[in-house]
Amino acid sequence: MKQNYRLFGAWRLLAALLVMAYHFAHHAPNPDPITDWFEHMLPLLDMFFIMSGFLIFEHYGAMRNDRDHYVRFLIKRLARLYPLHLATLSVFVLFAIAIHAGLLSSQGADSRYNLMALPSNLLLLQAWGVNSELTFNYVSWSLSGEWFAYLLFPLVLFAFSSGRVWGLALLLAFFVAILEFLDRGATEKYDFWFNTKLWAAYRIAADFVFGAMLCAIARQLDVPRHSQLLAWSILGLVFVAMFSDANIYLILGLFGVAIVLAALADKTGGDETAWLNPAASVMAVSFGIYLWHPVIELFAYSLIWNRILGIDDPLLFWLFMPIPALATIMVALYSARYLERPAGKWIERSLTKAWSERVLERKTA
Repeated sequence: MKQNYRLFGAWRLLAALLVMAYHFAHHAPNPDPITDWFEHMLPLLDMFFIMSGFLIFEHYGAMRNDRDHYVRFLIKRLARLYPLHLATLSVFVLFAIAIHAGLLSSQGADSRYNLMALPSNLLLLQAWGVNSELTFNYVSWSLSGEWFAYLLFPLVLFAFSSGRVWGLALLLAFFVAILEFLDRGATEKYDFWFNTKLWAAYRIAADFVFGAMLCAIARQLDVPRHSQLLAWSILGLVFVAMFSDANIYLILGLFGVAIVLAALADKTGGDETAWLNPAASVMAVSFGIYLWHPVIELFAYSLIWNRILGIDDPLLFWLFMPIPALATIMVALYSARYLERPAGKWIERSLTKAWSERVLERKTA
C-alpha cells in the first residue's frame, strides 16, 4: 500500500508559501530588509529536492535497471512535470512576444524575456549552466534540475544495488566533491553551489541522492516514540541554524534528520499525522503554487500594483499580499485538476504507446 507522507506535504507547502512571500516582497516599498530576512531560508529549496529524491526512491527504488524500465520511468516523470512547466512558460513567452512586438515595455526585454533562451527552457536545460541568467518563469530552474536528477536515476539504482546505503553515500560524496570543485574561486553569494540557480542541476542531483539515501536509512529504522514531535523539533533547529548563518552542511544534515523522522511519523498507521488531512488538497499542489506564483506576480504586482495602482504605502502592500497569494493557490488547484492531470495522462499514454510500438518493432525485426 502506498504510504502517504503528510509531513512531507506540509513542509513542502510551507516552503512554497515562504518562497512565494519572498518573491512578492521584492515589490514592497524599501524591500531590502524583508528580502534579506527571507534569504536566510534559501536552503528550504534543498528540502524540496531532498524530499523528491526520498519519494522517487521510495516508489521506484526496486525498479529493474534496464532501458525499457528507464524509458517508462522518464515518460511518467515527464508527464508529471511538463504540463505545469509548459503552461507557466507559455504565459511568459506570450508576454515576451508582446514586449518584442512593442506592445509592452520591460527592462528585461533582452535578459529575462530573451527569446534566444526559449529552446533551453523548452528542453529543461536552463539550470545546466547553459544560460547566463534566469529567463521567463525564473523558478523553473528547479524543474530543469529535477529532470537532470531523473536522467541520472539509473546511477542511483546502480549505487544502491552495489553498496546499499554506503553505495548511495559514496555517490553523494562524489557529487559533493564536484560541487566543491565548481565552487573554486566563488566570491559572490549566488556563485556558491548552495545558492546557484544557473547551474543548480548539479546541486539538485546531490540533494536527490541524499534523499534516496535517507529513504534507504528510514527503511531500516524502527519508529521512535513521539516521532512527529521530534521531526518538528528538528525542523525548528533547522530554522535556528539558517538564521544563525550556520554551515550549509550542518543545515542539510539537520534537514536529513528531520526528514527521516517525518517519514517515520507517517509509518504509525496515519493516526499521528491525520490532523493534516484537511489541508491535503492544498498540500498536494505545493509545487504548483511554486510554479504559478511568478505568473500571478506578473499580473498582480508588475501590472496592477506597480503600474495601475502605483501605491507606495507599506501597510497597504501587506494588506494586498493575501490577495495574489490566495489567487495563486486557487490557480494551482484548478491547474492540477483541469490541466496538469488530463494533459499528463495524455502525454504518458501517447509516449508509452509510441515506446511500446518501438519495442515491439525491435523484437519482431
